[in-house]
Amino acid sequence: MAFLLPAIGGCSSSESKLVTVCEEVLKLRLLAPAGYKRVEIKESNEPLNRADYQRYLAGDEYGPLIQGARMKDFDQGRVKPLMFEVLITYDAPNAYGTPIRGTSRCQYPTDNEDTSRADRLYVMVDGKTNADWLETQR
Repeated sequence: MAFLLPAIGGCSSSESKLVTVCEEVLKLRLLAPAGYKRVEIKESNEPLNRADYQRYLAGDEYGPLIQGARMKDFDQGRVKPLMFEVLITYDAPNAYGTPIRGTSRCQYPTDNEDTSRADRLYVMVDGKTNADWLETQR
């Protein structure tokens, strides 16, 4: 299920929290965040398979007991995890001030259909959480 949101510069009341959080994280990674201009937003989601769900649980703070219980819930069909994705096409200045068009992929895995608890700590932009990205900036 994919849909387009209007290409506007600010946050509208109908915009999902996930889009807002994804843009916040993306802007933190730009050389000149003030020059960021949204071109297009595409949101989608798809079910996580068993291996991806297990990888998601292993990457979080859950201990082995909770991971095992959640995998049991998954195997019994009580949990239907989803990967929400936001593709952000934007213009932003490079190091020379020239606007360059870019596209970033923001992902947010969840055990349910709720993205209202999306947070800068838990979204991945271009495959990296904020902590992963900060580690590469040293």
